Amino acid sequence: MTLALACCGAASAEQRAATDDAASWTNYVCRDGQTVQAAYPDTHTAWVKIKGQMHTLHVVISGSGARYTGEGWQWWTKGMREGMLAPLAKGETIADPGLACHAH
Repeated sequence: MTLALACCGAASAEQRAATDDAASWTNYVCRDGQTVQAAYPDTHTAWVKIKGQMHTLHVVISGSGARYTGEGWQWWTKGMREGMLAPLAKGETIADPGLACHAH
């Protein structure tokens, strides 16, 4: 099976702010004590707040769970309780699993 995804350009800061309240946010505490928030406004997008900055990530192929990438980050979830956050190096499309985070 082949999966192809196409998407428009990234949302502007104004568009993100206007829709910020439209999604339900989940708070995660990571292994290092960092707090990450994630919301899923549609089935192809994750908004992830890291250190107070919101990033728009888009779904990509994964072997299991849901993996999102964009703006230099990878957010990989297994259900709504577990997540893994990892920075992506320039030109990288997949990162090591990264920092374990748990919803609370």
